[in-house]
Amino acid sequence: MTNAAAPDGVPPPLPMDPVERVFPVARVCSVTTPDGAGHGILCTLKGAPCVLTPAHVLGAAEDAPGCFDQHDARVAAARRARVFVAHRADPLAAAATVTRLRLLPEVFFAFSAAPAPGRPPDANRMDYALVACDAELPDAPIDASSDVASDAVSASRRADAKKRLRSILFTRALEEARPSETCEPGDELHLGACDGGAERASGVAWRRGFVTAPPRNPKPREPPPDTRERLFRTTRVSLRYDARTASGESGAAVTSAPRRAPGELDADFAARRKAAHLEGARGRGALVAMHRAGGDGEDGEGVMVCEILKDVKETLAVGKVRDAAGEGNAAVAVAELAREPRAASRGARSRAAAAAAEVVASLPEQAVQAMASWIDRGGYVAVGPARVAAAAEALEQALCDWVAFDPRSARLAAGAAHALGALARARMRPARGGGAGDACVVETLDRHYANEAVREKARWAHRVRSAGKA
Repeated sequence: MTNAAAPDGVPPPLPMDPVERVFPVARVCSVTTPDGAGHGILCTLKGAPCVLTPAHVLGAAEDAPGCFDQHDARVAAARRARVFVAHRADPLAAAATVTRLRLLPEVFFAFSAAPAPGRPPDANRMDYALVACDAELPDAPIDASSDVASDAVSASRRADAKKRLRSILFTRALEEARPSETCEPGDELHLGACDGGAERASGVAWRRGFVTAPPRNPKPREPPPDTRERLFRTTRVSLRYDARTASGESGAAVTSAPRRAPGELDADFAARRKAAHLEGARGRGALVAMHRAGGDGEDGEGVMVCEILKDVKETLAVGKVRDAAGEGNAAVAVAELAREPRAASRGARSRAAAAAAEVVASLPEQAVQAMASWIDRGGYVAVGPARVAAAAEALEQALCDWVAFDPRSARLAAGAAHALGALARARMRPARGGGAGDACVVETLDRHYANEAVREKARWAHRVRSAGKA
């Protein structure tokens, strides 16, 4: 298709923005637990069906109150949840079909950290739980006269039916979330939540909302030029918009309305959007946020889906680092530290780097060997002290770079200080004498002096490194 003019000399019209056709409709399910109720968004991650819901909706496990950060407590809470979704296999059907979803936290479960005890979720914190799930089909009637062949045919039909059901329900890939899909003041949004019914999943009610405030910056003063971009990204975790709903509707899907196409007039745009609303096209825009309702009469809050995806990637990276370290393999941790701190693949987060620093502290010799292998991208061969010194220098420099990238992270500071001290205690002397590591330990001690855990590790690292040079 070209933009060549027609034979009569009239140029062709500009293409319309097909945003309502690019994305399938966002599907929402109801999530009910003994501690409360809310909603979830059906999505896929790497092709696997998942449910995305606020972490506080799942509640705390009865056998572990106050320990919701523990993985076992989270798994127990997810297993107690009852999840239902209403859908129409036939668009002309009068009533929606209600299907139950079974959460599978043992297959995949990523969640954000819980707030401090007694502190409710707020707009400046991540609040999500991403759980693998599967749709449950109704039990087939038992036929006493059935034989093995007919049972095999029935099982095959049920497998095909479940496959079709998955293709209908899980149509939104979480990887589709883009950092550019943000909301600005005045933008129109659509909020989709489950609407009533015996199982609270008789359908989806789409409401209209508008962004009323931009993402909030915790520091109103102008940041230095080298940190302005990072602070801007980290403050886009949530937004506020005018979608005043009951507090039990946390977890609803927030999608952006179709925007004006290039060259489109206001009247044409208004007519196209009105026609899309009448055709039930709400929810077909980009999935930008997960709703977290505020108090009565307050604007709703939304956690950006692109930020959730970044946090999930960081969670997966942390799991890989720790799993490999459990088998005595420090290569994964070294590869994480060797990454460029400002790389966009992790969303400018440092949790995986902090976990990698803890691995270096526990396995300093293996970490230096892995760094030597990383430097020349070949198999490690012990060829003398020069190679070890170069690897130790590169490893300490990587730790210092990550601390400089995220100086406010107490966990990263503690892990890096511990790792720098462990390298000195293992007599892994850097090629340049370790001046960068010494300065990093002193700066960490000064910056986090009020944090007892960081302070003690930094003091220990400073003593060990000073004694090694005496």
